[in-house]
Amino acid sequence: MILCTLFIATDAMSLTTDKAKVKMNKASSITHHQVAERVLGLAEHGQFEQAEVLLNQHLHWPYGKESLPLLRVRAELYQRKNNFVDVAETYHQILQLIPNDRVALRGRAFATLRMGAPHLAVKYAEQHPDVFSQAELLDFHQASAGRSVKWGAVEEKAGIGQQRFQTTDKALLRNDTVRNYHARDHKSDSPSGRYTEFDRIVALRDRARTQEAIALYQNLKQRQIDIPAYALVAVADAYLYQRQPKLARDLYLQALNLSKHDRDYPNREWQLNLFNAYIDANDFDAARELIDQLVADIPPVLNKGLRGVEIDNEVYEEARINQVNARINADQYEEGQSLLDKTLETAPFSTGARLAYGDLLQLREQPRAALRQYASVLVDDTSNSSAAAGIAEAAITLNDGATAEHQLSTLTQYYPENREVQRLQKLFDAYRQPLLTVISGWGKSPTGGGNRGNQNWQVDTMLHSPLLNQQWRVFTHTFNAEADFGDATGIRRRAGIGADYRSPAWRISGEINQDQTQLDNYGFSLNTSWLPNDHWGLDLEFESNSNNIPLQASAVGISMKSIKLGINYIHNEARSLNASVGYSWLSDSNRRVEVGANWQERWWSDPIYKLDTTVGVFSSDNSFANAVYFNPRRDYSVEAQINNEWTLWRDYQRSFKNRLVLGAGEYWQQGFASGMTSVMRYEHEWNLDPIRTVSYGVAYERHPYDGVTNETTSVFLNLTWHL
Repeated sequence: MILCTLFIATDAMSLTTDKAKVKMNKASSITHHQVAERVLGLAEHGQFEQAEVLLNQHLHWPYGKESLPLLRVRAELYQRKNNFVDVAETYHQILQLIPNDRVALRGRAFATLRMGAPHLAVKYAEQHPDVFSQAELLDFHQASAGRSVKWGAVEEKAGIGQQRFQTTDKALLRNDTVRNYHARDHKSDSPSGRYTEFDRIVALRDRARTQEAIALYQNLKQRQIDIPAYALVAVADAYLYQRQPKLARDLYLQALNLSKHDRDYPNREWQLNLFNAYIDANDFDAARELIDQLVADIPPVLNKGLRGVEIDNEVYEEARINQVNARINADQYEEGQSLLDKTLETAPFSTGARLAYGDLLQLREQPRAALRQYASVLVDDTSNSSAAAGIAEAAITLNDGATAEHQLSTLTQYYPENREVQRLQKLFDAYRQPLLTVISGWGKSPTGGGNRGNQNWQVDTMLHSPLLNQQWRVFTHTFNAEADFGDATGIRRRAGIGADYRSPAWRISGEINQDQTQLDNYGFSLNTSWLPNDHWGLDLEFESNSNNIPLQASAVGISMKSIKLGINYIHNEARSLNASVGYSWLSDSNRRVEVGANWQERWWSDPIYKLDTTVGVFSSDNSFANAVYFNPRRDYSVEAQINNEWTLWRDYQRSFKNRLVLGAGEYWQQGFASGMTSVMRYEHEWNLDPIRTVSYGVAYERHPYDGVTNETTSVFLNLTWHL
């Protein structure tokens, strides 16, 4: 009886407990809904922190199905805070409880996309394509392919060689696939279809397929599609690569204008690209104004004052180097040198500054110093392509073909698309080709004084072979000259063959020749230059059958031997000095000694106008007084010239220049009174590239000979041409 009563009591207690649990669960469920409503209310008023605290007080691990209302609220709360990582995590937790929850499947995919993982978003979407529209699936694919393009750009900047394009190549393949998806579904003009095209422009630019990028841009313009700023910049980069800087400039300006309301406006990288477009378009004033403003605006240090995180601003350093380049490209070397010296004082290990210093040394006719500068950069950064390119260019200048070829073979293997590498390879290829030089002129004088008679002409032509063994060339040399002296005509014909050797320190040319008017008159010439450094040079010239003989002497069968020693000093492109002494002996027993010196100085230099002066002194002494040619016993002269040069057109390596030379001096000849000399020369010079030049012009000279003032008018044509 007692046992039966105990069982009944126990059953009654259990029943009471179960009812209490049911009531508690109902109360708990109601509480979750109430909490969810309150959390949403706080979020709607922007009180995110309070909402999150309240949510965390009632949502505890492990989650069950009763937690779903709060989990959904948490996802929405994080959505409003733009915390997409936690949004994706929350929806993932909901899917652990309800694997096929449509809202969670969509929310997780979109949150994953927004948090910057489009590849994972595509994976999620493709697992449940039925919960997404076809347009949404295309959006996912476009975003994934677009992110691959961005990754490719990062790899291209940081990588070495052709491997740096692997990600971009894969991105282009994915982009092709996404374009096909849009074409299949007739969605090419949808937002995702257009962004697929914009992504393609960027990828084509990164892969240096710039013609294709420009063609796609022009197609989009024809379709009257609005193109976003970042895609316009990619097109501008493509135009700049294609050497159309004015079109690039306009697009950079348009992109900067479109991005005025962006959070990071102005985009400094775009502004630096605009600077390059100004430089390439020869708009040096605009380039200088822009880069000086950037140096003033960009902070030198990021996170200034924050201990442990304060770092140098690389964009500022790039702007400072371009501030130097703005002066260098505008031929204002002294100002560029001053700015560069200040930069190197504060940042002596700056790679950009050291490279700019090498470029400046090269432009200032100091290739050895430039070579050392580039080499020091390459020691610290063995993969620096700019330093390697600088070494190659300096080596070409120094006639060091082996070094140039070694550097260029590596550069063209790893960076064949690089414009600077292409330029240097073209320069080196032309340098190794045959070389033709022509110096010619025709003159007329009514008085017929001096050694040129009433009318004269001459053509001096040399044709060098292609480069042999990196340092040698063979050549043929012809010299033809004629002068009319009224009662006689002086004719000079000489043909020769020879060999030319060039290295960084030596330039040696030897020739065997024959006088074509006196076939038994053979000769030999030797020209030697020793260049121990960038500043000093020593020249020695010997000719056993000299072309400098007066044509009156040549007309009567007189020949001449000569030897000349010269010394040259070049401070830089703006200052040089040279002096020479020569000795000649003619077959009529005349002995001539000549000495002379010149000082050249540049006083002004800018992109358009340059002003140089040259001051020269000359004296000669002849042992034979009664020669049949002009042969003063002793004479002296001093002359000053002003060289005015205008660059009227320039397009990268090509240019057109006008040159006006005005000179005056005084000439004294023993036995006669001194007299004034003057010269005026006007010239056009076409530089078709660095190794092909044509110049022509007219000249007027006034000079006394034997006390009689002689006036000569002449025209000339000179040619330097690598075939």
